[in-house]
Amino acid sequence: MTDYLTEQEQIQQLKNWIKQYGLSLLLGILAALAITSGWHYWERQQNKMLMRASHLYDKLITLRSQNNLKEVVILSQKLKNHYTRTPYAQMAALMLAWDATQRKAYHEAEEQCRWVMDHSKERSIRQVARLRLARIQIAQQQPEEALKSLTTVDDNTFIGLVDEVRGDAYLAQHNINAARHAYQLALAEIPNVESTQPILQMKYDNLATRGAV
Repeated sequence: MTDYLTEQEQIQQLKNWIKQYGLSLLLGILAALAITSGWHYWERQQNKMLMRASHLYDKLITLRSQNNLKEVVILSQKLKNHYTRTPYAQMAALMLAWDATQRKAYHEAEEQCRWVMDHSKERSIRQVARLRLARIQIAQQQPEEALKSLTTVDDNTFIGLVDEVRGDAYLAQHNINAARHAYQLALAEIPNVESTQPILQMKYDNLATRGAV
């Protein structure tokens, strides 16, 4: 007898294999197709949502340039309510925080920053909000709260700015040595600090010859 299966035997073996495993194979294929189809649907929906959020944000920027603050607040709230997880909603909230700070409405500014920290999936955006919150707390003469806010570092690429704001908080506490050390760390951590952060250099230089008080 030959060691090779005849064509008919091969066909019969294939039929038996399909009979034994065909349903499981078919279900597996259908499941894979469903997952792939579901992923593509989700991806399309995400893209549509981002496009709508982007359109609203562009409109928001235009209204802000026209000083139409009432409509800016309305559109920002719409972005926050309906497009919460998009960067556009979070940038709108940071914009509201900045505007509130300019009016010295610090409580409102804090709320916007905390909203971003609670809802953003982007570490860099959370870090920007955390830095802004700490600066707001320093402006309210709450350096201890600012230092607590800076305990968490969401994005290490911002560590230089984190240390700079820590220095500001220590300075507000009249802790000259700690402020000087924080500024020194920031100078070492921020690239091209001479051209990008001249104010930070001035802060450090002003403390360089001062003793602890």
